[in-house]
Amino acid sequence: MGKESRIRQERKLGLIEKPAPRKRDRTSTVLRVIAIIVVVVLLTGGTILGIRGASGGIAYQVGPGTVLQSDIDARIQNYIDMYKQYGMDLTSPEYASTLNSVRKNVIDTSIEQELFLQYAKSKNMTADPAKLKTSLDTEVDNAVKQSEEQFGTDTQAFNDAVVAQFGSMDKYKEKLREQLQPYVEEQLLVDAVTAEIEGTVSVTNADVTSYFTSVGRVNADHLLITIDSENDSASTISARKKEAQAIYDDIVAEKQKSSSFDFAKYAQEKAAELNKETSDSARYEALGFFTKGQMVKEFETAAFAAKVGDIVGPVQTEFGFHIIHKIAEEPVSSIYDTPETVKALHIVFGFGTGDQTAGAKAAEASANKVYGELQKGLSFKTAITKYSTDSDAKTGGVLDYFSETGDDIRFNALKGLKVGQYSKPIVYGSSYEILQLVDRKPFVKATLTDKTTYDKVKTALEDERKADAKAAFIVQLKEQFPVRQGTWSRLAGWFNRGPGKVFSAIGQWIIKATGKGGTTSGSSDAVTPSAQ
Repeated sequence: MGKESRIRQERKLGLIEKPAPRKRDRTSTVLRVIAIIVVVVLLTGGTILGIRGASGGIAYQVGPGTVLQSDIDARIQNYIDMYKQYGMDLTSPEYASTLNSVRKNVIDTSIEQELFLQYAKSKNMTADPAKLKTSLDTEVDNAVKQSEEQFGTDTQAFNDAVVAQFGSMDKYKEKLREQLQPYVEEQLLVDAVTAEIEGTVSVTNADVTSYFTSVGRVNADHLLITIDSENDSASTISARKKEAQAIYDDIVAEKQKSSSFDFAKYAQEKAAELNKETSDSARYEALGFFTKGQMVKEFETAAFAAKVGDIVGPVQTEFGFHIIHKIAEEPVSSIYDTPETVKALHIVFGFGTGDQTAGAKAAEASANKVYGELQKGLSFKTAITKYSTDSDAKTGGVLDYFSETGDDIRFNALKGLKVGQYSKPIVYGSSYEILQLVDRKPFVKATLTDKTTYDKVKTALEDERKADAKAAFIVQLKEQFPVRQGTWSRLAGWFNRGPGKVFSAIGQWIIKATGKGGTTSGSSDAVTPSAQ
């Protein structure tokens, strides 16, 4: 698949517009950020303890432990840098909600790690010496590589700088080891607590069988009455709740009046009406199918518990009050079905992006002309080489196996075709395309008699139970080690409630004036794959 096709496909799948925050790689992310800080500090002649003391600032007090604002900021910056790779500047007003989700995820993760650390200390747990040595060696090597990268390809300059400041590379590594050891040791303790929690989880064959037939994913849309859970006053949140309840009561009444009540139409109109009064005060979103763990817990629980066709709410989450319409549900088994897939070749007639009326007409004319030539006997492969504007034409214009979920436009264009047959020209993003079917693989129903499927299902159930056990344990730890806001968090809250709202309003005005960002539908803020 050529570059242009890959970009279109990734955008369709949401990989470019909204890359998902990382869920599992917490250890490496934290240590990578720490290692970068260590490198900068050492190469500038400072110390980690000095930096922490000077600029840390206590964001949260967790029992006797602390979460520093500088650590939170460093981790948030790591995500900001990651999103930039996908063309998203999280510091701009149009991505404010995404940045808020990232910030909450980082804060929750930081508090969670400190809770686990305090628990480990209370139990006098110690890091395994062998694991400590291995992990520390790895992190020191990584830190050296990162510091070397600061000098680009000038390896000699790096070595000279190390010798000048530390005397030798070995002494530099020893200094890194000294600075990194507390962080690595703490992470190993956190990992040990995690392992202790997960060790309490067990899954039997009967559990797997029962789970396989239970509800695995839900299709829903919803109307969200937004709130800022961290900064809105109790009276504001109460007023929004009453507003959401009034809307829900109206929906129930309308549904009773007519069996053909259209929730999507009602919710879209209501969101538009409310947003005219106050910008971004409501949002309608069609979520499609989602599995457990993809939504915040309160939303997930309500959606999975409802019957198909039910409209439930208002359900309160950190994002606001949701009125949820459950459209359909499928069993866990359907997640493991192998969908029908197709392989194809394509001829691309690109016309760029933006207002390309003339270009689109020219591309359509070219597509129709080539389609006519194909019908007269022109070889499809010859047509790719001669006419396709996509870079993958050089390698044959191949679209490897994909399903309807992966690419519904192209998949549907190939429906009903036999191998070797080609479609009429279709519009695909910023191009016209003609597709030829190369191969089709049929749908295969999943079964637990297949060992690979059984193992995947068992692992998924274990992961779900581990997540539930971990969440319950965190609730207990918060009672044992109360979490309190530090000075930095209180100042941030004051700023967000006062000046921050002014700046946010200005940003929203800019978005509205320039027409960039902000829609009434799309990816939900409830979809928080790691912010539970």
